[in-house]
Amino acid sequence: MKIKTEADIKAIVRADPWMMDVLRSAEKLGLPDWWIGAGFLRNKVWDVMEGNESQKPKDVDLVYFNPGDVTPETDWAFDEAMKEQYPQVEWEIRNQARMHYVNGFEPYTSTADGISHWVETATCVAVKLEDGELKFLFCYGTDDLFNLVARPTPYFTGDLIKTFHERVEKKQWQKRWPHLKVIDK
Repeated sequence: MKIKTEADIKAIVRADPWMMDVLRSAEKLGLPDWWIGAGFLRNKVWDVMEGNESQKPKDVDLVYFNPGDVTPETDWAFDEAMKEQYPQVEWEIRNQARMHYVNGFEPYTSTADGISHWVETATCVAVKLEDGELKFLFCYGTDDLFNLVARPTPYFTGDLIKTFHERVEKKQWQKRWPHLKVIDK
């Protein structure tokens, strides 16, 4: 199936009861500036485009921004609370106000800024539920997502480009999505 618009993505997410349930549960946490990103949305879109049976992601990346509490223990408590509801999923709930240190970047200014620093452009996508409405974030637009392209973000160049290639290979993306184009520029 060809996906061409945000409305197409909205219809796909709305039609998936599990995704909608996860989004409703995430909204109830009341986290500031929260989004669920990465494979939760990207994998679903690419699976639909490739005609694959959708697989629930092994992990759910729920990110938010709270500079007033940057302790990892707070995130771990949220992880545990969500694991009680969804024990089959590895939750990664992370405050983007502290996650810049992972790759030695400058502090992020928002959740969107943090997401824009993830490894691949098509991974820098997110969704949330706000008062019953699906909202989307596409840090680098939708071209790579809609065209099955894995490309590093501008932050993963030089020595960090190996992280991009390791992820694509380790996760066996080209096996799962045979039409995926890997572009490292």
